[in-house]
Amino acid sequence: MKSIHTYLEEDLQKWAKRPYIHVKSDGSYHAYTFQTTIENIQNLSKALILRHLQGKNLMICAENSYEWIVLYLGIMGYVGTCVPVDKEWTAYDYTHTLSAIEISAIFYSRAQREKMQSLMEQFPDISWFCIEDSFSLLIQEGETSSLALSGEDNLDKTVMILFTSGTTHFPKAIPLTQENLFANWETLYRRTPMTERDISYVFLPFHHVYTGVANLLYTIISGMQLYLCSDLTNVIPELIEVRPTVVCTVPLFLYRMYDAINDSLLETLRGIRFLYCGGSFTNPSIKEYFIRQGICLLEAYGTTETSSVIALAIPDDPNLSSNGVVFENLEVQIEHPDQDGVGEIIVKGKSVSKGYLYRNDSYSDFDENGAYHTGDLGILDDTGHLYLKGRKKRMILTANGKNIYVDELEELLLQIPQVKAAKVWEEHYHPAALVVTNLSEAKIQSEIDNINLQLPNYKQIRKIYVKPDTLGGRIK
Repeated sequence: MKSIHTYLEEDLQKWAKRPYIHVKSDGSYHAYTFQTTIENIQNLSKALILRHLQGKNLMICAENSYEWIVLYLGIMGYVGTCVPVDKEWTAYDYTHTLSAIEISAIFYSRAQREKMQSLMEQFPDISWFCIEDSFSLLIQEGETSSLALSGEDNLDKTVMILFTSGTTHFPKAIPLTQENLFANWETLYRRTPMTERDISYVFLPFHHVYTGVANLLYTIISGMQLYLCSDLTNVIPELIEVRPTVVCTVPLFLYRMYDAINDSLLETLRGIRFLYCGGSFTNPSIKEYFIRQGICLLEAYGTTETSSVIALAIPDDPNLSSNGVVFENLEVQIEHPDQDGVGEIIVKGKSVSKGYLYRNDSYSDFDENGAYHTGDLGILDDTGHLYLKGRKKRMILTANGKNIYVDELEELLLQIPQVKAAKVWEEHYHPAALVVTNLSEAKIQSEIDNINLQLPNYKQIRKIYVKPDTLGGRIK
C-alpha cells in the first residue's frame, strides 16, 4: 500500500502524456493529461501550504468538476484533511457542522456563493475561496514558488472527514486514513481488474465515499480515464457517446436506463466491463433483467464508515438473489441472529474508520475491538453471500407488539412498475408510505391494495403519499 502522493508521482512517470480527465465544454469533451493534472495538484498544494493551511481541515462544497478533483487529491496527498460535503447542504447544516468541527478554509463554487455569503460573517476565521475565481490564481502562486513539496506518508493519519446523510446538532463526522481508503483496492482489483485501458464515466457526486473512492481515488492506481458528466439530464446520451468500460451507478439511475432502453443504450451497457450499483436496495427483477441481457451489473453494499464497499457481486455469479459477496480482507459477522439467521451486520478490517469525531461518549457504533456495527440486518451464508434484510433501527413496533421491518415493505413497493423509489415509516402505529412515480394516485392505491392482500393485517400499508418522478429527484 502506497501513499496518495507516491501514486501521483509514479503516475507522472508512467502516464505523463496520456489523457486523464475529460471535461465537456462547447458540446465536446476536452482532456487534461496526467502531467497537467498532477502538476496542477502539486502547484495548488504549494499555494495552500504558503497560505498556512498545511495540516488543516479544508472543506469542498461544489459540483463535480476538474477543479474539484485537483483540490481533493492535493489536499489529501500534500496539504491536510479534505472535508467534501454535499452541495445541497443548507446554511443550517453548515452552521451546526462548522460548530462541531474546526474548518480552516472552504472552497465553494459560484453556484453556492449566496449560501456561503450568509455564513462568512458568522465564521470570520475561515478562509473562503470561490473555486472559479481563485483556482487559476492558486496554481500560478504554486508555479512561481520555490517551496520544496513533500507529501503525506503517514498512512494512519486522517486525510478525509466525511459526514453521514444529513447533519444534526451533533453531526456524525467520519475520519478516514489513507490506509482506510486503499485497504480494499487489492480485493476489488481481484474481482474487477480495472487498468489504464479502462474508461470511466462519472455522474454521481464526488463527495460520496462510493464515488470518491471507487470512481475517483482508485484511478490514480489503475490509470483509467475519467469522463465527467456535463449535466444529469445528459447521462444517457453521454453514456452512448463516451462508451465507458467502468461505471458506478445507483438504483434510481438504473431504473431510468431501464425505462429508456433501446438498441444503442443496450449495446453501450453491454460494453461496460463493470457496472457497479450501490447506495440502496436494487429491485431484484430490474437487476435480473440487466444481467440476463448480458450486462455485467454488480450489486455493491457498503457504508461511509467502512470506506465504501463491504460486499460486491462477483462477475458471472449465478446467485442473483444476494446483495454481494463479502470482501475477503474484511471480517464480517452476523450478531445475534434469529431463528432465520437474520442479525446485525458487523464489520472489522483495515477499511473501517476508527470512530466518529466529536460525539459524546454515550454514542458509538464502533465497539472496543474496532468493529463497526452497521445497523443493517442481514444473512451471511457459508459461501460469503450477503442478503440484506433491512435496518435494525428502521423497525415499526405496532400497538400490539408486532415488529415490522420497513425494508420488506419498500421492496414490495419497488416491484410495482414505474415506482422509482419508496420510503415506509410509522404513522399511528401503522405503516405509511411515500412513492416516487408518475402513476396516478388511484392506480397506486390499487397496487397497494393488491400488496396488502398478501400481508397480514398488522403489516398492511394504511396511508400512501405520491411524489412525481422528476429527473434527479429522490426521497430524503
